[in-house]
Amino acid sequence: MTPMARVIPMHPVESQPPALLLAFPPPGDRPSQRRPIPRAGLLLGRGEMIFDEPFDDPAMAPRHAEIQLQGKHAVVNDLGSGAGTRLNGATLSESRALVEGDVLRIGDTVFVYTSRERFPAGSGKSTAEEPELTGSTPSIEAVRRSVEAVARHPRTVVVTGETGTGKEIVARLLHRRSGRKGPFVAVNCGGFTEGLLASELFGHVRGAFTGAAGDQQGLFRAAHGGTLFLDEAGEIPLALQPTLLRVLETWKVRPVGSTRDVPVDVRVIAASNRELVALVRQGLFRPDLYARLAQWIVRLPPLRDRREDIPALSRALLGQSGAAERSLAPDLEEALLVHPWPLNVRGLSNVLSVALIASPTGHPLECGPEVQAALDDNRIDQMDPPPDAPPVALDRASLELLLHQFEGRVAEMARHVGVSRPKMYRMLWSMNLDPAGFRVK
Repeated sequence: MTPMARVIPMHPVESQPPALLLAFPPPGDRPSQRRPIPRAGLLLGRGEMIFDEPFDDPAMAPRHAEIQLQGKHAVVNDLGSGAGTRLNGATLSESRALVEGDVLRIGDTVFVYTSRERFPAGSGKSTAEEPELTGSTPSIEAVRRSVEAVARHPRTVVVTGETGTGKEIVARLLHRRSGRKGPFVAVNCGGFTEGLLASELFGHVRGAFTGAAGDQQGLFRAAHGGTLFLDEAGEIPLALQPTLLRVLETWKVRPVGSTRDVPVDVRVIAASNRELVALVRQGLFRPDLYARLAQWIVRLPPLRDRREDIPALSRALLGQSGAAERSLAPDLEEALLVHPWPLNVRGLSNVLSVALIASPTGHPLECGPEVQAALDDNRIDQMDPPPDAPPVALDRASLELLLHQFEGRVAEMARHVGVSRPKMYRMLWSMNLDPAGFRVK
């Protein structure tokens, strides 16, 4: 019987009092400091003792802003500071109730508002080898605990998360912690047609198809004794899924064109930027294959849902470049915290890389024009399609028309419609259309 899939909860019950986090503490004081908001409220201003040291910020007024508790809400109000108080990158014009993850800037000091539990600095095993998992929020701590729980068990694992959240990082970490002596082998399942993916995974024998000049062992056998990482597993063609299921049930592969099964000893980890169970409901993924893959699930949180981890994460990523001690100018601190990060940790790493190149050595990293352009580029996933973009949801008649027009050439159909080739294949499979039947002999 296939073991039931388990997921460690990512968000413990939020029982903590609302608090301010000093997001980017002074150099040498690495952990972000937390200050619960007392019933009497907080006065924020130059010289006030809110954290370990009084604020020494020339851009702060002595009485700059205050935060008061009103029922269950914390409300921020500027006290006529002159320089103004900024909330989520905009100047505060009236009293506002704070919500989870709000970014507050008082003078040149930046805070994050939170009511979530935080784990003590250093409690998580976020080492230099996987800085993407740095942080002390419940969601990223749950990921680390989940990895530790399953790493040494011979279970297949599904890792889900948006683009850039670090799915392959988690897969490699699972392999390192598994104790398996074989190699880590990765394949992007979205980059192949059905026939090519079958050959890539299971291998082929000489003469199995045109161009098969010799035997090919395939990635399952290449990963023997180790881990096979199936990236973008949601792109695996429906027609190939029964064969993959059989391999996962018997741990034997049959190369394309062969009649002989070959035993394999492989730990399989599958990743997807979409929930595979949603694809099952849409008829695009076999439920029995999903059940066989999802014996354990690790869900990676988007960066926008753990903003308070961005300072520590930024330092870890800078450390990869040998620049852990570089400080950030207030404008860049604020920009990093308020950005929506559709490309997640990968986008943050890109922006910090640009800042390192654009900022003179010995100076804080600035939010100059090059960095601002990088931030704009990292909004790419949020851009709306152009108004004249062709439709990407096609009915059966439209797909048949395209198949006739392009004589079954799926890549050309995808370019014409403006979608990826794997997505075009999925649309065809969902309508039970085989492009081979439309190709000119």
